[in-house]
Amino acid sequence: MILACHNLNKAFGEQLIVKDGSFHIEDREKAAFVGVNGAGKSTILKMIIGEEPADSGTVVLTKGKTIGYLAQQQILSGSNTIYEEMKTAKADIIDLEEQIRNIEHELKALSGTELDTRLNTYNRLMSEFESKNGYAYESEIVGVLKGLGFHETDFSRETSTLSGGQKTRVALGKLLLTKPDILLLDEPTNHLDLNSIAWLETYLLNYSGAVFIVSHDRFFLNRVVTKVIEIENGTIRTYGGNYKAYADKKR
Repeated sequence: MILACHNLNKAFGEQLIVKDGSFHIEDREKAAFVGVNGAGKSTILKMIIGEEPADSGTVVLTKGKTIGYLAQQQILSGSNTIYEEMKTAKADIIDLEEQIRNIEHELKALSGTELDTRLNTYNRLMSEFESKNGYAYESEIVGVLKGLGFHETDFSRETSTLSGGQKTRVALGKLLLTKPDILLLDEPTNHLDLNSIAWLETYLLNYSGAVFIVSHDRFFLNRVVTKVIEIENGTIRTYGGNYKAYADKKR
């Protein structure tokens, strides 16, 4: 199990959001979070990431695991190009690459124990770089951008010139590239065309982490998820199977 919510309670004044709500997400599990508009889905996602406090109850993320959240509204650096903005998701790899290049230049002037010490550091950094698939990060960025419907001619556009939908696609791409252990996605298909939705379906099905999705696109959910968590009138219920299995049980 990677995420567990126990006995969550939340209300805004007289408006009940959730009462004694409990559910969990397993490692690598793909789950949907469904309910009518205004049922509290986005509020509960914000409770999971700590952006909105629960009145009572607990949210437990397994120790050492990372969580990534795609909200419906995005803030990007206005001066970055699309490609530059995507590279920020790989800042750790880019930093490693720079350290490795610096040491390569230093090695030419070193000898003896000093050389041995720097070589040990170099080998450690190279091992970390390779374990993070550092050689492929640029092709990975290109693949994600193209998968989300951007053309190479778009890569040099400044993010300040983008529409809200395009900014959301960039933010989704950045989140996918960071590869958190669990992805929380709030309406990820809203600004995608059919080809990009199909690409995202495949990407998420092959994703090594867990995924928790709020979406009104039942066809997308049906192809991606194996569990449906429903919130209705403040009550949370869990159903096994894809969206069609859930819909059949609700009839």
